[in-house]
Amino acid sequence: MATSCDACGYRNSELKPGGEIPAKGKKTTLIVRNVKDLSRDVIKSDSAAVSVPELELELSSGTLGGIVTTVEGLIVKICEALERVHGFQLGDSTYEWKKKKWDGFTERLAKLLNLEEPWTLILDDALAASFIAPATDSLEDDKQLTIEEYERSWEQNEELGLNDMDTSSADMAYNTTSTS
Repeated sequence: MATSCDACGYRNSELKPGGEIPAKGKKTTLIVRNVKDLSRDVIKSDSAAVSVPELELELSSGTLGGIVTTVEGLIVKICEALERVHGFQLGDSTYEWKKKKWDGFTERLAKLLNLEEPWTLILDDALAASFIAPATDSLEDDKQLTIEEYERSWEQNEELGLNDMDTSSADMAYNTTSTS
């Protein structure tokens, strides 16, 4: 769902995937090296965790919701969300070391966006509903982008409500059987 306000300029593009739950999760890793990489399209579902190892940054699934953006836009949204949260914690009464730590983090984040060195963006989606666009027409030719499917852990299935899901009555009603 996308909304925008002509009066104030607010924009929101939230994504809610639907359809069958895939049997496996998907981990997508991008090595960001140039401006074209920052412009790659990103679909981040609300079930995706985001990490940037160079910043020791990890966002759990559900953070930011589902969004359609670019690599740069995702990092900017993360920074804005962190500033909203930490803005109240970094007031006049905050310890100086906390302010310095936050300033150091935001400086490192700016360096990533300025492409001062390569960095890694990882989308780990237990429902395999997230996407980073390849730089080429053929995914195999994009050496900076890797996609791995994996078996979800019991904990991931529990968080998604899949461990206790019983669809037998629906299967009988529709005269279908599970193919997994």
